[in-house]
Amino acid sequence: MKTQKRQWRWLAMCLALPLTGCALGSVRQVKVDALGHYDEARGVTVEVKGDEVPEALRRELQESFQRSVDVRAQRPADARGEPLRLELRVVEALSPEAAAASSSERVAEQARTVFGLTELEKSSGRLAIEGTLLSPEGERRLGLVRWAAAGEPSSLASRAGREAGDALGREMDFRRRDFVNRRAADERLFLTPTALTLEPGEVVVSNDQLLLFRAGVGLSRRVQVDVWGGGLPIPVATGVPLPLIHAVGGAGAAALGVVGAFDLGLKVKLLDESRYLPGVAASYDFLNLFAGAVGGAGIVLLGNGVAAAGGVGAAGANLQFNLFSVTAGKHFGDFQLTAGAYVLDNHHFIPQKAAITVATGGTNGEDGGGTGGGQVTTLPRIPTQVQAFVGAQYVLGPHSELAAEFFPRKPFGDSFGTTGVRWLLGSNAPRGPVAFDRLRVRIDVAALWVYLPPSQDGKRGGIPLPLPWVGLGLYKL
Repeated sequence: MKTQKRQWRWLAMCLALPLTGCALGSVRQVKVDALGHYDEARGVTVEVKGDEVPEALRRELQESFQRSVDVRAQRPADARGEPLRLELRVVEALSPEAAAASSSERVAEQARTVFGLTELEKSSGRLAIEGTLLSPEGERRLGLVRWAAAGEPSSLASRAGREAGDALGREMDFRRRDFVNRRAADERLFLTPTALTLEPGEVVVSNDQLLLFRAGVGLSRRVQVDVWGGGLPIPVATGVPLPLIHAVGGAGAAALGVVGAFDLGLKVKLLDESRYLPGVAASYDFLNLFAGAVGGAGIVLLGNGVAAAGGVGAAGANLQFNLFSVTAGKHFGDFQLTAGAYVLDNHHFIPQKAAITVATGGTNGEDGGGTGGGQVTTLPRIPTQVQAFVGAQYVLGPHSELAAEFFPRKPFGDSFGTTGVRWLLGSNAPRGPVAFDRLRVRIDVAALWVYLPPSQDGKRGGIPLPLPWVGLGLYKL
């Protein structure tokens, strides 16, 4: 029974490794915040903390770490500011109970180091250190590196300082021009993108409103690719805001249950955010909206008289769009402000299987969305649509933030927006060979606000109407 439980435990760990990433080797963890605000810092000063650390071990750690981080963390030659501070703490330094008597024991010792299991078996000795990168004044924590290995501490000291300093220095060099501390899910708010992209190798799998799925990956520091697919339970097509009142039009709520979407997107960061200038990103999405067997109402897409109408019992209707967007964003401490626009174009390069109609008059004098009563005119394509937006985000802490978006329209009563909260859940350290610190779960709970116009008798409507928005995402950093 115990053997079976152990096998299941190892199987679960093996399945989790591809998703969460691996934390293999002596360097257990390394992360550094944006260092752009400290571009005048003159290198790094390393100090080993702890009164119980033997002097020989202290000196070897300090010297090897200092040499390694100085080589890797390139600083401007003309920097004249106070150096950053690195506080190095010896977490554990245990001498082995007995010398390794066989080659198999030495192999086991190396294996425990590689897989991060030195805490489980300490008879062969263990050295664990933790380095904290601080601002020149020591008031702000800027980075962290953790290192651990099995063996005699005195013989591991030089290697520990060299490997930990090298890992931290590489990450410092990577972040030295950054002015934004990017968190998981910062590439989007609820319905709109930001000027940030996914980090190189970062992967996201998410779902919004239970029916709209997304998978994305960062290809480089400036390029990310996304694939969206699923249904449209409320009026949002892969980020294209379609207000509920106008999307339904005269077709009735049933139209929402049949419209599907497939989207392949490419996002490029054009300008990095600097001390004074905002970041800028642009994207292109190949967007296809489709339906299976739909009724006479067809597919209602844009409202305001613009729709794709199919015949009674029509099947396989689809429309292809080119979706362009541009976004600018600027951070002010924990507050971020974004602004941009969507451009939805219907110059399709795959065949469309639905008639595009514009209503000139609806039932009871109202707009029928191109599917109700009144006269219709067939168009070769849907006119290009432009939708501006602004957004705001405020970080409350390491695990939560508030966000809001607004989409102005003409007339103003057609404008809509979102308000909500986002939670980011995850571990702050790896566990064995699994890098749980690189895994984040995103939970979005928001309200999509639209204006419900008053009814003809004036007894209903005339108020903002909140529609629920829920999203869940899994990020591998």
